[in-house]
Amino acid sequence: MLNTPSDRSNAVAYFLTLGRQQELSELEQFSRTSMLVIAISNLLHQLQYERGLSNLFLGSQGVRGTEELQNQWSNSDTQLKQLQQALNNLLPEQGLQHLPARWLRRLGYALHSLERLPQLRADIQQQRLHTSAAIKAYSELVQSLLAVIFETASQTSNEAMARILVAMFNLMQGKELAGQERACGAAGFAARQFDPALRERITQLIDRQDRCFHIFCDYANDEALQAWARVLQGDFQLEFERLRRLVLTASPASMAVEEYDIRWFHCCSARLDALKQVEEILETRLLQMAQQALLQIRELSAAEPEFNHDLQRAAFDDVPTFALYVSHSETDDPFSGPDDDMAHNLSKPVVELIEAQGKRLKSLHGELDAARTELHERKLIDRAKRELMQRRQMTEQEAYAFLRRMAMNQNRRLVDVANNVLNMTELL
Repeated sequence: MLNTPSDRSNAVAYFLTLGRQQELSELEQFSRTSMLVIAISNLLHQLQYERGLSNLFLGSQGVRGTEELQNQWSNSDTQLKQLQQALNNLLPEQGLQHLPARWLRRLGYALHSLERLPQLRADIQQQRLHTSAAIKAYSELVQSLLAVIFETASQTSNEAMARILVAMFNLMQGKELAGQERACGAAGFAARQFDPALRERITQLIDRQDRCFHIFCDYANDEALQAWARVLQGDFQLEFERLRRLVLTASPASMAVEEYDIRWFHCCSARLDALKQVEEILETRLLQMAQQALLQIRELSAAEPEFNHDLQRAAFDDVPTFALYVSHSETDDPFSGPDDDMAHNLSKPVVELIEAQGKRLKSLHGELDAARTELHERKLIDRAKRELMQRRQMTEQEAYAFLRRMAMNQNRRLVDVANNVLNMTELL
């Protein structure tokens, strides 16, 4: 029991000090996980480049890109070492023992996926894979790494940092889809033909890129948006759009005249490099915000214990999760309640601030939930495709076309049809 003013004062000081220490620990953890996010980002860029060269090599039946591919393996391995260094900073002996279980599972799966990389490279070198299989293998690896970044975005409670992470995740997801487009186009141009299934796949990739980049623009800061505008005005843009039209419309005869595969690859690579620059702006901003927050907490902890700031700030932390109650001013009305207190004791600007914070966080969590739902639905569709491929001896393109045809005939969503297919296979 806290019976005396001294007891109550000591309790206030104790819990506010404990709160500062916990906040400092969380920010240090976030700063180190942010470094891991950046290491993953750099590795993803190299793996995307490796995927594109692999499909140039496989599509041309080993004629093109042999030396470039081997050099790229070295570049990717360099980034793998950087990722390992970032991982070392997250080991328990570094004092970070309270990382979220879901985040750790995502990271574990991503590291497991990376263990398959040497065998994937050997299969490509020996030309034991079709281009579509190589694209799928690299894309699954990339998605496992992107899932770590997605979980990082969903774990932070700082709204400003979460916005940067949401912008970064959607930019990286769009960039990954752009990398898949590069790989698909390189395979088609190298083989000098685009079958209907490949063209349909590229059309889907274009549509999904647009959705990701739209969400990125909603959450990015001004500096990143300016860099994004430079991407749209880049020197490569006109050539890229021209080649993209060829991908979707040109006949095999028209593609036999010129060596479009190299031009396509370099043009798409220039686009991805420009997107990487936007990504780096977001990464820099994220680290700056984390370091600034760390510095502020350390300065407060090192100073004499002045808790007025903490008490004032606590009233506005986590606004959506509790009802703010202000003690009622002296009044003769015994029936007035908390709603009356809010009306009398909070000024209009403060109420508007709380409402605005709540709306922003609700919107942010809505976007994260939508992205999580999309990832879940994509996994269901992929599982249904694999079942059809195994049971009906279909290719991936045939399985996807089968699902789409069923969805159109039944006027249902693709994911609902995929779920039905999976339910049926479980009964057989």
